[in-house]
Amino acid sequence: MNDLTQLIPLAVGAVISPLPIVATVAILLSTRGRANGAAFAVSAVLVAFALTLIAALTSSRAGAHRSDGDELVVMIVTTALVLGFAALASISWATRPRDGRPAQTPGWLAAVDSISPVRAAGLGLVMGFTNAKNLPIELKAGALIGAQDLPLLGMIGLAAIFALGATGGVLALTALAATGSARIVRSLARLKAEMITHNAVIMTVLFAILAASEAGHLIRMLLH
Repeated sequence: MNDLTQLIPLAVGAVISPLPIVATVAILLSTRGRANGAAFAVSAVLVAFALTLIAALTSSRAGAHRSDGDELVVMIVTTALVLGFAALASISWATRPRDGRPAQTPGWLAAVDSISPVRAAGLGLVMGFTNAKNLPIELKAGALIGAQDLPLLGMIGLAAIFALGATGGVLALTALAATGSARIVRSLARLKAEMITHNAVIMTVLFAILAASEAGHLIRMLLH
């Protein structure tokens, strides 16, 4: 059960991922911000929950047929995660704005201003299933949950808790925006600009930390 403590840094890593935060802020600043934000937040939680639970169920079934080679498989997967997170960190750093150039704003952000709640929910689903930055985090969390040999309800509960934690930034911003405070709206606009500007650096640090964490797990397995 001690492996479940690894869910905490994974959830934190998902929370500080800039893209979902920027999308949330942009949606909250749109014409129908409150309704759009709520629809987007619900979709984000459902996708995180679904991906985590699917990975947990898959890992649990695989664990029911364990063989002597399972430890080698785990080591290979962990090594792949180390290399994958390290590669993502390198790509994020290589694509950072240089020579004082401003960071490019994704084109889809401009279309968010006139988005409807239904489309906001659809955007949440699409981003959740295609977000290459959070996808490995949620699958790793699911694998950790599935490895604990928990009953189905236990896996569902942990997957739900992780999903809520991983989308905590989206949920918190949506709740704050619901107050209708003008000060919060101005703060959201500043946050959006800062997250876009520093996206590459944030993601580089995040992936470097995740790579180091997985490397630590790999070293412990080698020394065991």
